[in-house]
Amino acid sequence: MKKTFKYLMALTLCAVTLVACKEEKPYVANGADGEIYVEFGGTGTTDTRLLVTTDGALSTTYAMTVVFDMYTNADEWQIVPDYSECYDPSYKWISSWPSEGNYDGRFEIEFQANTRQGDTRYAKINIVSHGKVIKTIEVEQDKANITQFYIQPFLQIQNFTASGKFESGDNEGQTVVKTIPIDTNVAWSARIDDDEFGDPVEWIKVSGVTKAKFDVTVEPNDTGAERQGTITVYQNTNGNNNIVVTVKQAAVKQEEPEQEPEIGA
Repeated sequence: MKKTFKYLMALTLCAVTLVACKEEKPYVANGADGEIYVEFGGTGTTDTRLLVTTDGALSTTYAMTVVFDMYTNADEWQIVPDYSECYDPSYKWISSWPSEGNYDGRFEIEFQANTRQGDTRYAKINIVSHGKVIKTIEVEQDKANITQFYIQPFLQIQNFTASGKFESGDNEGQTVVKTIPIDTNVAWSARIDDDEFGDPVEWIKVSGVTKAKFDVTVEPNDTGAERQGTITVYQNTNGNNNIVVTVKQAAVKQEEPEQEPEIGA
């Protein structure tokens, strides 16, 4: 009888111990006390920085997809790519399945081939819960095989009148704006070059910059002489890949003085 009692007591203590151990790390829903955690493990990758080839494969394994086994106490989560560092942030090139879930889960990421961006492109894959980023995976993908950076030759010389304004017609008095389109798949910048003496050229203005064009305007020329300046358009990641746009402005035409009539004419 004593042995039976001791056996039952041992079973009871084991059951209590198991329950206690099980409750040491309970799931904690968002909004409750406790920290939200995210861990990768299992048979999936644990890398939080992924290097991807131009054709969309992982540089380390050449697999076309990557799988994450995620352990988390977040009661709901979504996979949200962030393309803000890309040349064209509106273009989506990362997909996930599933793209949302609850607590622990497995998801798969796939990358499209880079045929659009002539620079290395970067993105973040954010795991978001209740509007907050709880984990980030960084992605770096090799550039496209072809880099486009081109301004048509006839646009590389721009001529302006001395006034810098329309002189007749419906647009009289309005500033002349020359739009320079660029055929490109890289991030670029435009700078107004200094003059031959190293002084800033302040009469040329660049504005209206988008990924595919920029606008040029000039101030009225009151110097009495023709003038010329240059705008260098260059690839941000390769300054040697550049195009020079020459801006020329005419001088004000001098009116010939009226001649005195000859006496006795």
